[in-house]
Amino acid sequence: MLFRNIIAPLGVCLSIATPVFAADLVEVPPPAAPTWTIGIEGSPEFYAINNGSNTARSLADTYFKFSVSHNFDNNFVGGVFFQPTFKTGGKSQFYGEASLGYKIKLTDAFTLTPSLGLGYTWHDTGIIKGGDANAQVPYYALYLAGDWKLTKQWTWNVFNVRYRNAFNTTWETPKVATGVTYNIDSTNAVYANVGYSWKKTDTTSAPYKDLSADKLNIAIGYKHSL
Repeated sequence: MLFRNIIAPLGVCLSIATPVFAADLVEVPPPAAPTWTIGIEGSPEFYAINNGSNTARSLADTYFKFSVSHNFDNNFVGGVFFQPTFKTGGKSQFYGEASLGYKIKLTDAFTLTPSLGLGYTWHDTGIIKGGDANAQVPYYALYLAGDWKLTKQWTWNVFNVRYRNAFNTTWETPKVATGVTYNIDSTNAVYANVGYSWKKTDTTSAPYKDLSADKLNIAIGYKHSL
Protein backbone atom coordinates (compact mmCIF):
# COMPACT_ATOMS: atom_id res chain seq x y z
CA MET A 1 0.00 0.00 0.00
CA LEU A 2 2.81 2.36 0.89
CA PHE A 3 4.62 1.46 -2.36
CA ARG A 4 1.51 2.23 -4.41
CA ASN A 5 1.12 5.62 -2.71
CA ILE A 6 4.71 6.56 -3.71
CA ILE A 7 4.60 5.28 -7.31
CA ALA A 8 1.28 6.87 -8.30
CA PRO A 9 2.35 10.54 -7.76
CA LEU A 10 5.69 9.82 -9.41
CA GLY A 11 3.92 8.58 -12.56
CA VAL A 12 1.84 11.72 -12.71
CA CYS A 13 4.97 13.87 -12.47
CA LEU A 14 6.67 11.94 -15.29
CA SER A 15 3.62 12.26 -17.56
CA ILE A 16 3.65 16.03 -17.05
CA ALA A 17 7.40 16.38 -17.55
CA THR A 18 7.59 14.30 -20.74
CA PRO A 19 6.00 16.90 -23.08
CA VAL A 20 8.29 19.56 -21.60
CA PHE A 21 11.39 17.51 -22.38
CA ALA A 22 10.10 16.78 -25.90
CA ALA A 23 9.54 20.46 -26.54
CA ASP A 24 13.09 21.21 -25.43
CA LEU A 25 14.40 18.77 -28.06
CA VAL A 26 12.69 20.55 -30.99
CA GLU A 27 15.41 22.03 -33.24
CA VAL A 28 15.23 25.81 -33.56
CA PRO A 29 15.63 26.89 -37.23
CA PRO A 30 18.72 28.99 -37.97
CA PRO A 31 18.20 32.75 -38.43
CA ALA A 32 17.54 33.95 -41.95
CA ALA A 33 20.63 34.92 -43.95
CA PRO A 34 21.23 38.68 -44.25
CA THR A 35 19.90 40.19 -47.48
CA TRP A 36 21.12 43.79 -47.26
CA THR A 37 24.76 44.88 -47.41
CA ILE A 38 26.25 48.32 -46.88
CA GLY A 39 29.86 49.06 -47.76
CA ILE A 40 32.60 51.64 -47.99
CA GLU A 41 35.69 51.47 -50.19
CA GLY A 42 38.66 53.76 -50.62
CA SER A 43 41.52 53.78 -53.11
CA PRO A 44 44.28 55.92 -54.56
CA GLU A 45 44.55 55.73 -58.37
CA PHE A 46 47.85 56.18 -60.22
CA TYR A 47 48.52 56.97 -63.87
CA ALA A 48 49.49 53.82 -65.74
CA ILE A 49 51.52 55.59 -68.46
CA ASN A 50 52.96 58.98 -69.34
CA ASN A 51 50.05 60.79 -70.98
CA GLY A 52 51.67 64.08 -71.89
CA SER A 53 50.75 66.11 -68.82
CA ASN A 54 51.15 63.40 -66.17
CA THR A 55 53.89 60.93 -65.27
CA ALA A 56 53.40 57.18 -65.00
CA ARG A 57 52.89 55.96 -61.40
CA SER A 58 52.15 59.48 -60.15
CA LEU A 59 48.96 59.99 -58.13
CA ALA A 60 45.94 60.72 -60.30
CA ASP A 61 43.18 60.85 -57.70
CA THR A 62 41.68 59.30 -54.58
CA TYR A 63 38.12 57.97 -54.46
CA PHE A 64 35.66 56.75 -51.85
CA LYS A 65 32.71 54.55 -52.74
CA PHE A 66 29.59 54.18 -50.58
CA SER A 67 27.31 51.30 -51.59
CA VAL A 68 24.09 49.51 -50.67
CA SER A 69 23.03 46.18 -52.19
CA HIS A 70 20.22 43.66 -51.76
CA ASN A 71 20.14 39.91 -52.47
CA PHE A 72 16.76 38.71 -53.74
CA ASP A 73 15.39 35.18 -53.25
CA ASN A 74 15.68 34.36 -56.98
CA ASN A 75 19.48 34.95 -57.18
CA PHE A 76 19.12 38.49 -58.47
CA VAL A 77 21.18 41.17 -56.72
CA GLY A 78 20.56 44.91 -56.98
CA GLY A 79 22.65 47.81 -55.75
CA VAL A 80 23.43 51.50 -55.81
CA PHE A 81 26.60 53.44 -55.10
CA PHE A 82 27.82 57.01 -54.77
CA GLN A 83 31.49 57.76 -55.47
CA PRO A 84 33.27 61.10 -54.96
CA THR A 85 36.68 61.23 -56.66
CA PHE A 86 39.20 63.88 -55.60
CA LYS A 87 41.73 64.62 -58.32
CA THR A 88 45.22 66.04 -57.92
CA GLY A 89 45.13 69.77 -58.53
CA GLY A 90 41.95 70.32 -56.53
CA LYS A 91 39.34 69.11 -59.02
CA SER A 92 36.65 66.55 -58.20
CA GLN A 93 34.29 64.23 -60.04
CA PHE A 94 31.21 62.41 -58.76
CA TYR A 95 29.51 59.18 -59.81
CA GLY A 96 26.11 57.71 -59.00
CA GLU A 97 25.09 54.28 -60.30
CA ALA A 98 22.37 51.64 -59.95
CA SER A 99 22.91 48.04 -61.06
CA LEU A 100 21.13 44.70 -61.37
CA GLY A 101 22.92 41.37 -61.56
CA TYR A 102 22.29 37.64 -61.42
CA LYS A 103 24.35 35.11 -59.42
CA ILE A 104 25.14 31.88 -61.29
CA LYS A 105 26.51 29.15 -59.01
CA LEU A 106 28.69 27.09 -61.34
CA THR A 107 30.00 24.87 -58.53
CA ASP A 108 29.66 24.75 -54.74
CA ALA A 109 32.64 27.11 -54.54
CA PHE A 110 32.60 29.25 -57.71
CA THR A 111 30.00 31.92 -58.52
CA LEU A 112 29.71 33.96 -61.70
CA THR A 113 27.80 37.27 -61.56
CA PRO A 114 27.02 39.27 -64.71
CA SER A 115 25.36 42.65 -64.13
CA LEU A 116 24.24 45.83 -65.87
CA GLY A 117 24.70 49.30 -64.42
CA LEU A 118 23.23 52.68 -65.36
CA GLY A 119 24.97 55.73 -63.99
CA TYR A 120 25.66 59.43 -64.10
CA THR A 121 28.87 61.39 -63.60
CA TRP A 122 29.22 65.12 -63.08
CA HIS A 123 31.41 68.07 -62.01
CA ASP A 124 35.05 68.07 -63.27
CA THR A 125 34.53 65.17 -65.66
CA GLY A 126 36.82 66.31 -68.48
CA ILE A 127 35.14 63.75 -70.73
CA ILE A 128 34.24 65.94 -73.71
CA LYS A 129 37.60 67.21 -74.93
CA GLY A 130 37.59 70.74 -76.32
CA GLY A 131 34.09 71.19 -74.93
CA ASP A 132 32.54 71.57 -71.49
CA ALA A 133 35.05 70.24 -68.94
CA ASN A 134 32.18 69.97 -66.47
CA ALA A 135 29.91 68.02 -68.81
CA GLN A 136 27.31 65.92 -67.02
CA VAL A 137 27.33 62.52 -68.66
CA PRO A 138 24.95 59.54 -68.33
CA TYR A 139 26.57 56.16 -68.95
CA TYR A 140 26.06 52.40 -68.94
CA ALA A 141 28.35 49.70 -67.56
CA LEU A 142 28.57 45.93 -68.07
CA TYR A 143 30.21 43.82 -65.35
CA LEU A 144 31.27 40.20 -64.98
CA ALA A 145 32.55 38.97 -61.60
CA GLY A 146 33.95 35.54 -60.73
CA ASP A 147 34.31 34.59 -57.05
CA TRP A 148 35.86 31.40 -55.63
CA LYS A 149 35.09 30.58 -51.99
CA LEU A 150 38.30 28.99 -50.67
CA THR A 151 37.22 28.49 -47.04
CA LYS A 152 34.43 29.63 -44.74
CA GLN A 153 36.31 32.89 -44.18
CA TRP A 154 38.37 33.45 -47.35
CA THR A 155 37.05 34.22 -50.84
CA TRP A 156 39.23 34.85 -53.87
CA ASN A 157 37.58 37.49 -56.05
CA VAL A 158 39.24 35.97 -59.10
CA PHE A 159 38.17 38.68 -61.54
CA ASN A 160 35.84 41.63 -61.88
CA VAL A 161 35.66 42.90 -65.46
CA ARG A 162 33.97 46.18 -66.45
CA TYR A 163 33.10 47.80 -69.76
CA ARG A 164 31.77 51.35 -69.37
CA ASN A 165 30.81 54.00 -71.92
CA ALA A 166 28.77 57.18 -72.10
CA PHE A 167 25.49 57.36 -74.00
CA ASN A 168 26.10 60.66 -75.81
CA THR A 169 29.89 60.71 -76.33
CA THR A 170 32.90 58.40 -76.47
CA TRP A 171 34.11 57.50 -72.99
CA GLU A 172 35.23 53.88 -73.06
CA THR A 173 36.71 52.90 -69.71
CA PRO A 174 37.17 49.12 -69.41
CA LYS A 175 38.74 47.80 -66.22
CA VAL A 176 39.83 44.47 -64.74
CA ALA A 177 40.45 43.79 -61.05
CA THR A 178 41.30 40.89 -58.75
CA GLY A 179 41.37 40.62 -54.95
CA VAL A 180 40.49 38.74 -51.77
CA THR A 181 37.72 39.00 -49.16
CA TYR A 182 38.03 37.97 -45.51
CA ASN A 183 34.76 37.25 -43.69
CA ILE A 184 35.24 38.27 -40.07
CA ASP A 185 31.90 36.68 -39.14
CA SER A 186 28.49 36.14 -40.74
CA THR A 187 27.79 39.87 -41.09
CA ASN A 188 31.16 41.63 -41.41
CA ALA A 189 33.87 41.40 -44.07
CA VAL A 190 36.93 43.28 -45.25
CA TYR A 191 38.49 43.08 -48.70
CA ALA A 192 41.33 44.34 -50.87
CA ASN A 193 41.82 44.38 -54.63
CA VAL A 194 44.06 45.72 -57.36
CA GLY A 195 42.74 47.09 -60.65
CA TYR A 196 43.93 48.27 -64.06
CA SER A 197 41.88 50.41 -66.42
CA TRP A 198 42.01 51.72 -69.98
CA LYS A 199 40.40 54.77 -71.58
CA LYS A 200 39.30 56.14 -74.93
CA THR A 201 37.62 59.53 -75.34
CA ASP A 202 36.49 61.72 -78.22
CA THR A 203 39.85 63.52 -78.29
CA THR A 204 41.90 63.60 -81.50
CA SER A 205 45.25 63.61 -79.70
CA ALA A 206 47.31 60.82 -78.15
CA PRO A 207 47.14 58.76 -76.09
CA TYR A 208 43.35 58.53 -75.63
CA LYS A 209 42.19 58.83 -79.24
CA ASP A 210 42.60 55.03 -79.19
CA LEU A 211 41.99 52.73 -76.26
CA SER A 212 45.04 53.22 -74.03
CA ALA A 213 46.21 52.27 -70.55
CA ASP A 214 44.91 54.80 -68.04
CA LYS A 215 45.12 54.01 -64.32
CA LEU A 216 46.01 51.37 -61.75
CA ASN A 217 44.70 51.28 -58.22
CA ILE A 218 44.82 49.44 -54.89
CA ALA A 219 41.53 49.46 -52.97
CA ILE A 220 40.48 48.36 -49.49
CA GLY A 221 36.91 48.10 -48.25
CA TYR A 222 34.53 47.02 -45.50
CA LYS A 223 31.07 45.44 -45.82
CA HIS A 224 28.34 44.89 -43.22
CA SER A 225 25.32 42.67 -43.89
CA LEU A 226 21.97 42.90 -42.14
